[in-house]
Amino acid sequence: MENEVFSDTGTEISPFVKAVRLLTAVIIFWLFIPVPGGAQSRIKSCNLAVKTNLAYDAVVAPSLGMEIEVGKRWSVAATAAYKWGDTWFLKDQVHVATADISLNYWTKKTDHAVWQGLHVGPYLALYRYDFLFGSKGEQAKINWGGGVTCGYSLPVSRYFSFDFVIGLGYVGGKYKKYEVSDDSYRHNVWTADKVRHYVGPTKLEVSLVWHVCGGCPKMQRGGSR
Repeated sequence: MENEVFSDTGTEISPFVKAVRLLTAVIIFWLFIPVPGGAQSRIKSCNLAVKTNLAYDAVVAPSLGMEIEVGKRWSVAATAAYKWGDTWFLKDQVHVATADISLNYWTKKTDHAVWQGLHVGPYLALYRYDFLFGSKGEQAKINWGGGVTCGYSLPVSRYFSFDFVIGLGYVGGKYKKYEVSDDSYRHNVWTADKVRHYVGPTKLEVSLVWHVCGGCPKMQRGGSR
C-alpha cells in the first residue's frame, strides 16, 4: 500500500487547539473586567493569580494561566500555551498547543502558606504538535500526559512573584512520522504510525505571577517577615 500523501500548505485547526485559544481569550478578557468594590474582598479571600510561563514566552509560544486558592494550603492552576505559526528566527517548523491543570500543596507552615515557598502536587496535560526538522517531521492530533510537579514560589512584591517548577511524568498517545516530498506543491508523505511512551522530565516553568488583589502578604507593610 502506498504511503498517504498530505499537504502542509494549510493546517486544519482541531477542537483542542480551539479550546486552548478560548482559554487564553477568556483569561485575557477577564483581566479587563472592572471588579465591583463589594466583590474585591471576596476575590481577595480566595487568592486569585494570573501567570505566564517565561520559558515558553522566550521561544515565542505565549502562555497564560490562572491559579486559585481552594484551601489554607491548596491551590488549583490551569495553564494554556499556543504556537501554531512559523517563527521568523527558526528555520524549522515547530507547532505546539498545550493545556494542563494541576493541584498544588504548599508546604510553608504559616497563616499565608499559599503563594510562598515550596509546593508539590499532581498534574494532567494535553498536547497537540507538529515538529518538522529538515525533511523529517512528527505530528500528533492529541497526546496526553500526567505526573508530579515540584516548585518554589518567590515573592518580589505585594502583587508579583516568580514561580519555578519542574515536572516528572508520562506522555503517551499516537503520532505520525512524515517526510517532505520534492514536488512543487509541498506535499508530505506519511512514513509510519507510532505510539509514544515517554517517561521523564515533562514540565518546566519559570513563571511571572500577578496576584490580582495583592496575594503576597509577606511583602505587605506590617505583614509577617
